[in-house]
Amino acid sequence: MKNSRKLIYILSLIGIIIFGEMLQSCDNDEFRYKPVEDLFQPKFVLTAPLVKSNSIAVVWYKVNDAASYTVELHLDNYYKSLYKSYTTTETQILMDDIPYKTQFYIRVRSNHVNGAYNSQWAYTNALTEDRPPFDAILNPVERVNITETDVTVTWAVSSKNPVDSISVAPAQSAEIPAIGRKLTADEMSKGEAKVVGLEKNTLYNVNIFDNNKPRRYDKPYNQVSFRSAGPSASTIIITKGMDLDAILRTNNDDPTIPEGTEYFLEAGSLFKITPFTISKGFKLTGGTQGERPQIEMNGNWNIAEGSYLSSLSFENIRFYQTIDASYFFNSGTAWKIDQIIFYNCVFNYFKRGFWRHQGNGKYKEIGEFNMSYCTFDQVGGHTGPYGTFAFGSAGADNVKKAVFSNCTFMRDYYQTTDQNRNFKNLWDYGTSAYPIHLEYQNITIYDYAYNRALINIPSAVGSTLIFKNVLMASACGKVIQAIAANTTTTYGNNYTTTNYLLGASAIQGTELGVSAQNIFADPANGNLMIKDPNSPIVTNRVGDTRWLP
Repeated sequence: MKNSRKLIYILSLIGIIIFGEMLQSCDNDEFRYKPVEDLFQPKFVLTAPLVKSNSIAVVWYKVNDAASYTVELHLDNYYKSLYKSYTTTETQILMDDIPYKTQFYIRVRSNHVNGAYNSQWAYTNALTEDRPPFDAILNPVERVNITETDVTVTWAVSSKNPVDSISVAPAQSAEIPAIGRKLTADEMSKGEAKVVGLEKNTLYNVNIFDNNKPRRYDKPYNQVSFRSAGPSASTIIITKGMDLDAILRTNNDDPTIPEGTEYFLEAGSLFKITPFTISKGFKLTGGTQGERPQIEMNGNWNIAEGSYLSSLSFENIRFYQTIDASYFFNSGTAWKIDQIIFYNCVFNYFKRGFWRHQGNGKYKEIGEFNMSYCTFDQVGGHTGPYGTFAFGSAGADNVKKAVFSNCTFMRDYYQTTDQNRNFKNLWDYGTSAYPIHLEYQNITIYDYAYNRALINIPSAVGSTLIFKNVLMASACGKVIQAIAANTTTTYGNNYTTTNYLLGASAIQGTELGVSAQNIFADPANGNLMIKDPNSPIVTNRVGDTRWLP
């Protein structure tokens, strides 16, 4: 026990000696404690900033010896996205005219005359209020107005909502420059402006402004977004001279090529193909920097028996046939497909029909068929035509939805003077009992389906038919041949020329009292531009809007 007490005493003495040496060392070296000169961090007067509209006020107590204060406004709570920085000698700040409905993360620091002694940050946050109501006059950008390098933007013109400038800015890339400029007097009066200098396949945001408004964030109207045309990194680019037919056939059978592959066709190119039986979906897209690419066909597409495709898509291409008994698509097999899209395409010289289903009991299912900004011209002329769309699988056709918008159907007795050798219809659903949503909006019909009914849905009980903004300038027969029970029909803003002999009442339309020759610029040669800018066709935006002045 005695030895143990002695050991404890020795250890304690050693500890005292070591501690004394440490104190002496600290007194001599460069780390000797200095008096604290760092400023106190600001303390907020209120528990939260004051917010009014798109302004934020912050107040704090004075910090002795502070030469100034720095206030930072960030867009993230990590304080890495600085929106704006302020320096002030006051103990309060009003951050005025900043973005509406935005969460800001705020920090305040006291600044010493020697920056080494600035205080730590004090943190708070605030959310600005919603912008007061304003008119959303900027229209969504139509795909037909988008190319790889430019875009045409439109808006509603009114004295209440003046517009004097436009901005097109990348939505996701800081490296690509924004494009902004003042509008010309002509652009302001028309409500339309073309902006050039875009990058290909890039997402952009569009804003239009009234710079007469005093506050910055009250100047823009509603924002819309669009993606410029052009191939993506995974797109297969097909240039002039390449064998599109061989590429499509090879990839159709190649399991390493994914469903939905896009083929981007060089503008101004011409390709010749023999359509084949499709086993997986794909997309053909025509370039926009020049003439629409052309595809010459000497046969029709089909889909392999039992296939299930996600989509088929065709954009900005002129298709034409070289054989007499020709279709774009003709199938007697059973299959399913989620979506079929045609956009901004032209179809010529398809003589017997465009889209035909056959094969008794061969179930075919289309989730959605969408055709917009397309033109059928100089088609038909066969002695035994089936028509534009003919569904003849003996009741086994199931098209859930079909929408046609901004399309033109004209001149359908190609290479003959016999108007009876025409394309027969717009849509003949045969004996199918599957309900369909069928929609025609902004359609121009000229010299088409002579003396023939346009739409036939005799058995699909509970369907929906929408027929609006249609300009009928053709001596066709009834619009509806037959329609199944409990089908909802909607008509509106339809017009007819004197060429349509049955009158406009059946489609709740208005008779113009003039012929196609009087209303169109040169219909015999395929120019259906409306001559009179004051025509109700123009003021009410009827028919395919591409023909409006």
